[in-house]
Amino acid sequence: MFTPVLYFAPGSGLGHLTRALAVCLELRDLGIASGIVTNSPFAEPLARLSRLPITHIASSEWSQAAPRFLAEHAPRLAIVDTFPNGMRGEWSVRPPTPFIHIARRLNNCTSIAGGGSAWTGFALTIAIESLAADHEALLQPPLLRLPGLVRLRPLLIETPIHTELDRMLDDGAALVIHGGPLEEVEQLLALARQQLPGGMPIAAITPWPLSCGTPAFDYFPAANLIHRARHIFTGAGYNSIADTMHYRFRHTALPFPRRFDDQAARLAMLPPVSADSTRAAAVAIAGVLGVNESSSR
Repeated sequence: MFTPVLYFAPGSGLGHLTRALAVCLELRDLGIASGIVTNSPFAEPLARLSRLPITHIASSEWSQAAPRFLAEHAPRLAIVDTFPNGMRGEWSVRPPTPFIHIARRLNNCTSIAGGGSAWTGFALTIAIESLAADHEALLQPPLLRLPGLVRLRPLLIETPIHTELDRMLDDGAALVIHGGPLEEVEQLLALARQQLPGGMPIAAITPWPLSCGTPAFDYFPAANLIHRARHIFTGAGYNSIADTMHYRFRHTALPFPRRFDDQAARLAMLPPVSADSTRAAAVAIAGVLGVNESSSR
């Protein structure tokens, strides 16, 4: 089946894939079919939940297989997330297909393979958060700076809640939400126990089993639960900050070190209020296809 938009979202966890899912579901609401290509191990379960075509390519094959997939499916538009030349330089030689670049805050952006030329030649660049000055200097028009963040809207994917988790939330539980390494989940749990009043129940939303006695639930999307939590503890990755944009008064974020994601700077630059700009991103992508919001209805 022909898919006019392909979103390439490589990444070993949920971060890039969830952001791609948020944008593609908004495109679907505008009447534009899209698909996601990823190396994330969560591709298959998220495809079932979202009813979107999500293709998994093994990490070991990604650099050659992703361009081949693009050539075979010939979409009208391709989207690359975060890294302008791809996670492994797969777009260093960019095909004739028009590309959109989703720009997120980065460490060491000047070290990205391809140098300054990596950031040019896009049909559109969409900056989905405040960027560092050296990063901003690399971006070329046409450029859209979103006024807010991109997120997977709560309850857009309605997933049944485990009975025990539902009971804990009714009882005023705090949530530790993290899909990163197990040791980081444990750091967040330690922070929660240190900061919360004694006796407050804590539940972890994570794909990893825990041995510390804290109830752990593999639930997606966690954004569905945030409004019910007494307090939320997360890392400071893009999606965690976006998901909690309306609940900062009961959200604690712990920045974790990443090679490229500058989580500490994200927290430092966080505005007092954020808006949901996912629709604006989808409308801009539709515009590159020559589709305006009113005609898509």
